[in-house]
Amino acid sequence: MKFSSTPPTTIRKAVLGLAFFAVFIDGYDTAILALLVPHLAEEWGLKAAAFTYPLVLTSVGVVIGYLTCGSLSQRLGLKRTLVFGTALFGIATLMSAATLPLESMTLLSVTRAITGIGLGIVAPTAIVIGTQNGPAEKRQSIAVFITTGLITGTTIAGFSGGLLINAFGTAGVLWLAGALPIGLTVLLAYFIPNSSEPTGKKNTSDDSTAAAILGPELRVSTLLLWTATFLVFVVSYTLKSWLPTLFEDFGISRSTAGLGLAFFGLGGMGGGFILMAVSAKFGAARSLVVMSVIGALATAAVALLPVNTVVLMILICIAGVGITACTVGQSGIAVSIYEMSIRAKGVGWSAAAGRIGSIVGPAIAGVLLGFAWPAQNIVLLLAGPILLTTACWFILSKRLARTKTVEQTDANEYSNS
Repeated sequence: MKFSSTPPTTIRKAVLGLAFFAVFIDGYDTAILALLVPHLAEEWGLKAAAFTYPLVLTSVGVVIGYLTCGSLSQRLGLKRTLVFGTALFGIATLMSAATLPLESMTLLSVTRAITGIGLGIVAPTAIVIGTQNGPAEKRQSIAVFITTGLITGTTIAGFSGGLLINAFGTAGVLWLAGALPIGLTVLLAYFIPNSSEPTGKKNTSDDSTAAAILGPELRVSTLLLWTATFLVFVVSYTLKSWLPTLFEDFGISRSTAGLGLAFFGLGGMGGGFILMAVSAKFGAARSLVVMSVIGALATAAVALLPVNTVVLMILICIAGVGITACTVGQSGIAVSIYEMSIRAKGVGWSAAAGRIGSIVGPAIAGVLLGFAWPAQNIVLLLAGPILLTTACWFILSKRLARTKTVEQTDANEYSNS
């Protein structure tokens, strides 16, 4: 396929599809270890809690990847950074599969940390490449579409993981999870065009980029974005980590309680695609104000209303719509806040704030469960952070609207001069 002889629309669709698929595999790989833990614990003769280190180190690696992807894209370019990150988490996953028979927690922790770094590099870079290869007026919707790949990959892994483990075994699932990104790197290297727009000026240092992101013009918007992203990831990953346990405390059977996670994921997929549609018309920030209110109300309803199992699953699905829309929508706001020269780092740092929340939230919930807090109280507590994110999205929507008005006025004055 030669880009010179291919219509621009075809190229853009191919790029967007590959960017989505890269993030999809990212989300799939992220869920794999969580699905394997009960089986590995039985095979290795350990308690599931013993796998805390590889689980946590995966998230730590992702944070490192998010924080470094901007610097890498400035040095290597967006395409090479995406190819490198995809190859890195693919190779690291294959290393996990190869060393799994050794039953070494240390080796598994190291390979998963490296996997996390690769995963963290991929998502922000894919988002920036996707928005760069689409119409400027659809930038937020494109960012939301690509980010939705994360929850889509996680949900597909949740539904298919059990079947794959039964068919291929624990090591076999990791071999498959590693082979997919290795194959994808070939497609990315061949089909993704070299960036037509630089990711940063050659004389732009890490310090100057950080100064721009946290400078007087962007500081308030940046801090609001980080706060909202951190809080909503606290809620999202607390539910992803503990929802079956919490639902058991609600009096639901273990087999049925596990379905709560599937319904939360299905709602999340729907929320991502709903947001993609409405953000094109109303903007991501304004749309997220409504979505976060929906998430808060549904979460509170799960905790407070005396409902049967069917209604409870419907409510957690609705909560997934609102909460997950916020986790994917933050990337759309990030690409609107930051200009191209600092966008990769801005998107990456925002995602890092969220990933830190994904570590903090489940840890706090685990402590509360250790103190025998009722599950209803823990779920109700989660509605608070979602309401705080609503305030952040509302303020950001006003700031972005004001910035757009100023830019439009300046453009009109320039065209009339």
